[in-house]
Amino acid sequence: MTASNTFDHVIVGGGLQGCLLAHAIAHHQPAARVLLAERANDLCGNHTWSFHASDIPASARSWLDPLISKSWPGYSVSFPGLSRRVGIAYQTIASDDLREATLRLAAGEAGEVGRGGFEVVCGEPCEIVSPTCVRIGETTLINCTAVLDCRGRAAAVKSPSGVGYQSFIGHEYETDRPWPVSEPTVMDVRADQACGFEFLYELPFGPQRVLLEYTRFSEEPICSESRAEELIAARLREAGVTATSRLRSERGCLPMPYSAPTGGKLVPVAGGYAGGWYHAATGYSMPLAVRFADIVAQVEPVSIAAALSKEAANDSLRRSFSRLLNRLLFCLVRPADRWKIFRRFYRVLSEEQISRFYAHRFTTADAARIVIGRPPTGLAPIRFAKSFFPRTGPGLA
Repeated sequence: MTASNTFDHVIVGGGLQGCLLAHAIAHHQPAARVLLAERANDLCGNHTWSFHASDIPASARSWLDPLISKSWPGYSVSFPGLSRRVGIAYQTIASDDLREATLRLAAGEAGEVGRGGFEVVCGEPCEIVSPTCVRIGETTLINCTAVLDCRGRAAAVKSPSGVGYQSFIGHEYETDRPWPVSEPTVMDVRADQACGFEFLYELPFGPQRVLLEYTRFSEEPICSESRAEELIAARLREAGVTATSRLRSERGCLPMPYSAPTGGKLVPVAGGYAGGWYHAATGYSMPLAVRFADIVAQVEPVSIAAALSKEAANDSLRRSFSRLLNRLLFCLVRPADRWKIFRRFYRVLSEEQISRFYAHRFTTADAARIVIGRPPTGLAPIRFAKSFFPRTGPGLA
């Protein structure tokens, strides 16, 4: 660290949000002094972050595009009675690639923006002492103009009255012959839905390299290893390939809250899940994580809180609507019928509407198109009514 231990920004948390923020600041403010602190031994963990190309604002493209691991011109969804190709470009950032790019940035290697003003510290606990000071390890105090809390969901203020979960287990394979499909399948919902909404997610990274991920929506943050193995094995057989090696595995759980966070003040400025900068109705973190990073990087440190508050206020109705969709999904519709909500979404929305929804830029008319129409079968209105009361609602946080 610098001799004075003084920085313009200290980013606490070296996951997706923290690393995106570091790249955004390096692009927009190349002379800024930035410290990225991560308590784990490595940045980024073990993840695959996917998103629609239309999720990304034009102002962020110049710094985000070099981080993208893979792009496809479109993707498919498959439900009983509906198969559709969506012609919106789909993209992925792998944690290994983001980690390497961030370390190159800190090293100031050729072709990167960093000029010695960006430093990374891993493997040390980092305590936020104040909005302008952190403690690294036991004794090292770091002063700065702005501390940016990007520690993720563990740092978030809890929602006491309700949250559902999107849990997943994924395995990336090398196969003995080419994968038969060249574009992703974002939702393959052909499996029996009697036990609740579950599907396979498929990303073909290369001719003989594919990620198959089992995803389940439920009131509890759990995911069955055996069910994941069963559906993944069935898909490999259907594709007519054999997995010659498992390259990596990942698992996770995304919160899908249906009540507004309460119970405390977020100090200091918080990004990612901690600050609500994620799409509550999809679990996708990239659109709002990029937006957060781009906003922070284009203002002076002393103006960050005001700029973020303004953006959050402009987006408040969308955030509220996303939580409403989650309440409908987890509290009104019975588990075995939840898949019908998503089938209707892909049946009735145009590509432009789908694009705006995932980008968290949807209009009032888009919202109306999503909820107005014949409701699915299998509703539980009493359960829905009870969900508004913290002590009786399902899926308490």
